[in-house]
Amino acid sequence: MKGNDTPSLFGAEYPSSQAVLLLNLGSPRTPAVEDVHAYLLQFLMDRRIIGLPHWARHLLVHHIIVPKRAPKSAANYRTIWDEERQAFPLITHTEEIARALAERRQCPVAVGMRYASPSTGSALEALASLLSVEEIIIAPLYPHYARSSYETAVAYVLEEARRLGLSRLRFRLLSPFYNEPSYRAVLTESIRPYLQSPFDRLIVSMHGIPVSHIPKECREHNGETNYCASRRDWHERHAEEDCYRLQCEETTESLRQDLGLERGQVELVYQSRLGRHEWMRPYMSQRIRQFSGEGAERVVVVCPGFICDCLETIQEIDSYYREVFLAHGGKSFAYVPCLNSSEDFIASLASLLDQTALDPSALLSEENKRKYKYEH
Repeated sequence: MKGNDTPSLFGAEYPSSQAVLLLNLGSPRTPAVEDVHAYLLQFLMDRRIIGLPHWARHLLVHHIIVPKRAPKSAANYRTIWDEERQAFPLITHTEEIARALAERRQCPVAVGMRYASPSTGSALEALASLLSVEEIIIAPLYPHYARSSYETAVAYVLEEARRLGLSRLRFRLLSPFYNEPSYRAVLTESIRPYLQSPFDRLIVSMHGIPVSHIPKECREHNGETNYCASRRDWHERHAEEDCYRLQCEETTESLRQDLGLERGQVELVYQSRLGRHEWMRPYMSQRIRQFSGEGAERVVVVCPGFICDCLETIQEIDSYYREVFLAHGGKSFAYVPCLNSSEDFIASLASLLDQTALDPSALLSEENKRKYKYEH
């Protein structure tokens, strides 16, 4: 994949001392099986995705998971491939965000994917080549903190910066912004139009993670969707506010309040489970078959863990789970698109970056860099 790694840089003409590195997950180069195979190898060999020792992870990923999964995943990826642009939606949406941000903030913005291209390394090299740039704001497009998304993306930036010898540059870090008022307002208003027609339940679908990825004290009562939110004081006392379960539960409750809905009208579920071990519950794969039997025949589904529409939202939610829901007695299924490069989201993100640029605690020191130590 390195051979096709062209930097994705916007706003290089602005002589700003500060630049932005916009991070996202990534997509295969094309929907061809060999490209999906290569992408899955890189993705699943990340120890923050599968936390086994390297030898065991290599055996599992290279010889069991990927050979079996690549052809099926390639077929799914083909359904969202933009033939005209020769790209996947996650890549084009992220680049559109970068282009709009560069124009709005009058500074260089580069796109770096955690896996595949355009790579994090190429983005760092592109920004470092601009003589005016002295500081980079690392901006993961993840509203919530999880070791398999936000944490691994940041860790990889710092590892690549070390590899490239970019010690002359300072780095700042945009914190998870799920609870920031401006972001909450934009998310809420993106959902509101879909609630104008009669509906029975708003389904908040978050990307699932293994329970082993959250603090031990937060793994109990898996399936209760207010367990961590009701224990926020514990999280604050023990410096565990990065708990993914806490943040997902708080997002669901804030949406309920901001939209003026009753508790029974909103439900949190987790999607995209991989493997047979315990992940965060309730599972979307189970609940989608039960909604209509409970009287929820008209649902609206939103995926606030994703900023950009991608395989997990377009194919998994709006195609596969739509079909499952209708096949099990559902009457109406409305999917709320991700914020993508909407004008309101760009304004919110630009404001958050402005705050980060002025916040002394956002400057990465050697001490807080240790949290993001990259290990193979």
